[in-house]
Amino acid sequence: MFDSVLRQMTETATLKQAICIMINELHIARRHWNAYPAGHPMVQGALQKLLVSCRNLLALQSMLTIGITRDGLLFGDDYLDKGNQSCRAVAAVLFERGVGALLFRELPAQDDLIALLRVIGMKREAILAAGGVDELWRQTGATALELRGIRYDRFSGTEETLLSVIPDDTDDHQGNDLWERFIQLLMQGPVGLGTTEQGETRPEVLAASLNALFAQRLGAGSGLSFSGIRPSLTAMEAIVTDPAGIIGTGGTDRGTGTAPVPLTGAQAGLAAFIAALDPALRRQFLDGFCETATDDHPAAEGFFRHLGQAMLQETYATAEQYAAAPELLKGILRTLAPQMAARYETSSEEAEIRDKVRILLQEHRQETYVPEDYLIGLQDLISGHPLQQINPALIREQMATLETTAIESRSSEIILQLVVADPNGENIPELIRNLSELCGYFLELGEYGQVLRILSQAAAPQVAPSVRRALRDAFSQREFLEEILSGLTIWGKAKYDQVGQLIQIIGRPFIEPLLDRLAEEDAMSLRRFMMDRLLAFGDAARPALVDRLADSRWYVLRNIIVMLRSLAPGQEIDQLRPLLRHANQKVRQEALRSLLLAGDPMAQRQLLRDLESNDRELQLAALNLIDRTGSTPELARKLVQLLTTGGYSPVECELKSACIQALAEIGRPEVLPELIKLLSARSLLTFKALSRLKVDLVRSLERYPPHAVLPLLEQLARGSDELAQLATEQLHTLRSGQA
Repeated sequence: MFDSVLRQMTETATLKQAICIMINELHIARRHWNAYPAGHPMVQGALQKLLVSCRNLLALQSMLTIGITRDGLLFGDDYLDKGNQSCRAVAAVLFERGVGALLFRELPAQDDLIALLRVIGMKREAILAAGGVDELWRQTGATALELRGIRYDRFSGTEETLLSVIPDDTDDHQGNDLWERFIQLLMQGPVGLGTTEQGETRPEVLAASLNALFAQRLGAGSGLSFSGIRPSLTAMEAIVTDPAGIIGTGGTDRGTGTAPVPLTGAQAGLAAFIAALDPALRRQFLDGFCETATDDHPAAEGFFRHLGQAMLQETYATAEQYAAAPELLKGILRTLAPQMAARYETSSEEAEIRDKVRILLQEHRQETYVPEDYLIGLQDLISGHPLQQINPALIREQMATLETTAIESRSSEIILQLVVADPNGENIPELIRNLSELCGYFLELGEYGQVLRILSQAAAPQVAPSVRRALRDAFSQREFLEEILSGLTIWGKAKYDQVGQLIQIIGRPFIEPLLDRLAEEDAMSLRRFMMDRLLAFGDAARPALVDRLADSRWYVLRNIIVMLRSLAPGQEIDQLRPLLRHANQKVRQEALRSLLLAGDPMAQRQLLRDLESNDRELQLAALNLIDRTGSTPELARKLVQLLTTGGYSPVECELKSACIQALAEIGRPEVLPELIKLLSARSLLTFKALSRLKVDLVRSLERYPPHAVLPLLEQLARGSDELAQLATEQLHTLRSGQA
């Protein structure tokens, strides 16, 4: 059991690794598809690598489904390697375009992969305008793989809904009713055939209409999706296995090989329909029928016998088509067309070995493809000058130049040189678009240094002003800016400095994206980073900040008020005053702090009202807002009143201690006589609480003008208690500062 579990784990790990390799090749192919014109060697090379990776993947598992989420790719119930940047990038692209799953049913051809790149290369808006991912993919006609949109309302736990368009019949309604069901599925079901001319329902006309539909859309030889024909296959099986039909009653002489009895009713119509289909479509219907058949029943062989050997040979004309057929169908073909099965199934292992040996022997016959004089020169060179070993470091250096990043970096330099050489050329817009795509590619790989280099070169003086403006517009696109800011989350603090440099180079277009990100960011370090970048714009960011004061989210308002106060308080008094009545206390406190710094009389009156409140939390919050800049005589008197009235309970002492600190912030010497009264107060019941207040009071004296507190401290220092010792320390500190 342990061995089987270990083997299963190993196979799963190998399969996931193959999927990651395929996704990486898909990521590279998508970048090349967006950066180069169709047919470019880079695009063709990427497609070939992607095709090889698909072949290797499907060799491990013939059919698989990859789920798409915002955070990564799912295989089964587990995420694929979440640390793989290619997987995360492909997941983000597919999720943005509304793709919920990527399905592989068989090895895709190059045209299927081109259809995939074309769809995911479209903008989200264009996909939605075309009817969504499902409709757009249906129009491509690709069957080997499928993009499935994020439409959970279309999902079903069973396959019963696939036949919901077929009316429920009793056992009495067979024969022609079965044919009518089949026609109804073709016209009104997922196949989407619609109605034929003049409502014609003859098998040959239906087949001709289906052939013409897909030949017109996608060219001859194109097919249907398996999910599209699945209901029709179910109806097809019902016709073939109909007990009332000739096939079902044994009308075909299977043992003697004599000609079959002619078909009648729905079975005859189905046979005529299959015979009139294009071979590619016919192959799909026959393969699908055998794959979905519930049993290896004799009726299937009888139906294929009526189709005839010639039609079967036309349908499965190559060994590859025969090899891809379901096992049920292969068994039927071995019976009905043994010569075809023998030809396709004959082992070619020995012939392949002979061919490989012959090729190897031919490669050693150098004279067959190398000119004689050139061969003699090569032999003389080798014999006279033994080859030297190449320095491994040099090899590594040269191999590094063949990496995709190095090639793309060099491509960007060439594009910039072309732009500088001909700033008025007709290809300038296309070159700038390619340069922007390359920068997007570097951002997805985390190569921010490459992007900084390109932007610095694009801003060089030798670049024409018109080109610099065009480049600035290209690099100011919202999608490009969002890609840069996404790196803060993906790559972490390691990229903070480079992202900051990019924000500084591109400038003001970053203000709105930064504000949007700040409103949604959970990490405190990232919020601080974004706020610092916004404050670096100075007054240029002020209009955008003021506009955000209308935001309904309290945490957004708090950050906006803090940033406006950092720029310069007092310029947004009219916009901040309404926030004094905001439902959230943190917003009210920040607005009040900003207005107090601006010297707003309304804020000062609000502060006094808060101090007079019976709400202790509100009083403490108001005391924390008091500083030297916003002090008034009326405020000082109110603080002295709070300090000298009431008792010394824990709650009252907390408030009185805050008053002491607030009075020290103001530093008005005229309040000192009232403070002396507190120092002389006595209380037997609350002795400890009163003593702590006196200690706080003595410590706060150093914040008053020295000439006003020195006599008081000297008097206190003459004693022998804790206050005397503390007063002595305060005197030493003040005198040291005066010296």
